[in-house]
Amino acid sequence: MKIGLYDVDSKIPNLALMKLSAWHKKQGDEVELYFPLKKYDKIYASQIFTWSKPQYKFNELGGSGSEKWETVLPNGIEHIYPDYLLYHCEYAMGFTSRGCIRNCPFCIVRKKEGLIHATNDIYEFWNGQKKIMILDNNILALKEHFKKIANQIIDNNLIVDFCQGLDIRLINKENAELLSKMKHWKQIHFAFDYISIEKDVRKGVSILKKVGIKPYRLMFYVLIGFNTTEKEDLYRVKVLNELGCDTYICAFDKTQKYQRDFQRWVNHKAIFKSVKWKDYKKIGHSKKINININQKSLFK
Repeated sequence: MKIGLYDVDSKIPNLALMKLSAWHKKQGDEVELYFPLKKYDKIYASQIFTWSKPQYKFNELGGSGSEKWETVLPNGIEHIYPDYLLYHCEYAMGFTSRGCIRNCPFCIVRKKEGLIHATNDIYEFWNGQKKIMILDNNILALKEHFKKIANQIIDNNLIVDFCQGLDIRLINKENAELLSKMKHWKQIHFAFDYISIEKDVRKGVSILKKVGIKPYRLMFYVLIGFNTTEKEDLYRVKVLNELGCDTYICAFDKTQKYQRDFQRWVNHKAIFKSVKWKDYKKIGHSKKINININQKSLFK
């Protein structure tokens, strides 16, 4: 069979498609990333974001952003070593746990995968690469499992990225020290989605500082447009800025102008460091912005 793998919108190599590729190649099938002008016997499509729309025909659709978000890979495919050659991917990536202890109303993880549980270790998807991307949704919730995975990363001298973010509410001295012993590929990611966890954010950053992890090495995802006000959005960004941490705004609904503008204001660092929010929201994307570096009154 000739198999086409249609990556609708992934920002990174699509793990599910790489596993499907590995499985089909074991069956002797010819596999490649989908190309619109070619004919295939079967086309799998994977959609990550709800706002994306597949532009081409397919036979099977899955992924967290699709209507069939609850679909999971069969066990024999889920635990296969990924075909990294599909994307010419030079780093390893995968899950060591599934599910979450939280049940956030904007997230489908708990509904799809249930309560958090360990599934495997890094050796299922790592085989000598220098870098590794861990996709677990809340690995710190599994104390002993995180210790095991952390030590595998440290012992193999790997450069790691906890891509989905870690739970700042679960940071303690023990796991902070393990994080400090790792080589981090990018900033260490956390989330500040609720204004009610401000104390946890401040406490977690303080613990990380005490073990030698500087605030500038921390990046917080901040969800806007779900159940917060503009004032609360601005306050969370202000808190992180004062702590010395980086912020990445995640807009819940990108069709809303306020969310698009606020996201661009914060995420475009040259603008964020130069233009007050009260000025930026007046002009948004419509006019050229004159950059004048002055960080003293950005939040007024």
